[in-house]
Amino acid sequence: MSFLHYSRLKGREFTGLSTFQVLSYFRRSIVYTFLSIYLRSLGLSTTEVTLMATVGMIANAGTQSLLWGNALDRYRRPTEFVALGEFLAGFGHIFMVFGYQFFLVSSQPISAGYIIIISLGIIEVFWSMSNVGWSALLSELTDLDERKRIMGQLSIIGGFGGIGGAYLGGFLFDNGVGFANGSIFFIAAVVMILSSFIVYYSIRMGRESDSIGTGESGSNGNKPLSDLPSVLRRGYLLFIAALVLINFGRNSIAIISSLFLADPTGFGADGEQIALYSNIGSIASMLAGLIVGSIIAKAEDNKVMAFGVTLSMLAITWLIFAPTFILVLISSFLIGSSHVVIESSSYSIVARMAPEEYRGRLFAYYNATFFLSWGIAATLIAGPIADILISQGFSNADGYRGSFVAAIALIILGFIVLARSYLYSKKNGLLNDATDDIVLIDEVGNE
Repeated sequence: MSFLHYSRLKGREFTGLSTFQVLSYFRRSIVYTFLSIYLRSLGLSTTEVTLMATVGMIANAGTQSLLWGNALDRYRRPTEFVALGEFLAGFGHIFMVFGYQFFLVSSQPISAGYIIIISLGIIEVFWSMSNVGWSALLSELTDLDERKRIMGQLSIIGGFGGIGGAYLGGFLFDNGVGFANGSIFFIAAVVMILSSFIVYYSIRMGRESDSIGTGESGSNGNKPLSDLPSVLRRGYLLFIAALVLINFGRNSIAIISSLFLADPTGFGADGEQIALYSNIGSIASMLAGLIVGSIIAKAEDNKVMAFGVTLSMLAITWLIFAPTFILVLISSFLIGSSHVVIESSSYSIVARMAPEEYRGRLFAYYNATFFLSWGIAATLIAGPIADILISQGFSNADGYRGSFVAAIALIILGFIVLARSYLYSKKNGLLNDATDDIVLIDEVGNE
């Protein structure tokens, strides 16, 4: 099977998705590699810094689950959702810069930090349209046995954008100058707006007569989730519970890791070194994407995901004990690898479970386990643990290491639930290629 051969995905569409992915990784990397360090420099505590993810991700996951997922199931226009979400988010970043710069000029740095946090939350309300649309769009354009492969390949391609974003961000950051003058956010905004046009014109224009974007099902309304077969509903919820624990554990330290590396009691890393740490993760993501997209594309999803979870535990454990900055790069490599493996395999599992008429809502809940994990666990668990240990006289680095231990504990709990989910799904046939068979069997059984 060739790299580009897909049953329904056209060459122009693959190019559009690839370009969008490069730009997506770029704007994510240029901003979030250094934003936590900048907010800490404004005077915010570790827990307050984690709010940058918590507020935004609650807004993102909440609107996906309560608003955009339902709207997508009704109108079936994933391409338009992606394009409009990126476009509005891009303009939102521009307005945010003018807002927080007012407080910087007024010598109110902490207020400026909170303006950034609140603004990012508002932006995520619109950005979440893109997230749920993207998940549904990939599912619409590919067959069941192709989804791990497309996710892996897009991770490879997107990695180039991540590397470029981290290096440019490291150059512009300059101890906070890149955020103070707004250049980092302005570049990210332009990239988002450009992304919206690319995905719109590369995919929608060739699909005007297909089910994607026609809205033909809108007049029938949405079927309630209670109509899902009970076996499928329980299996899905069990898997989502495992994802919550796993993602909350491994992603709770994402913001704190940069603080750990930059702190003098940690490794005292400068902007270029932090960019290197980020780029090692991007390179690992690309290599993992290559493997997932080719060698193990046909492997069993649950086993692939279990391997990814194991990698994440090893990565965080090494982050605790690594003696030098050079050796801590091993942790970045393992984290980058595990992210792609978990994201690709979990997406394939949910895409296999989700019937078409429920896809928007079920993907919204699935995405929520990732988006919420970047903030809530950091604010409620990792951040407070670090702050408490630091207040008790521990060094900043040891306080951060304490939060890493808590992250590992959460991942272990998630691994246990994942094993239970696998056994349940296997017993009830949820791992088959056709969800329709499960629906039919459940309906007959209920009768």
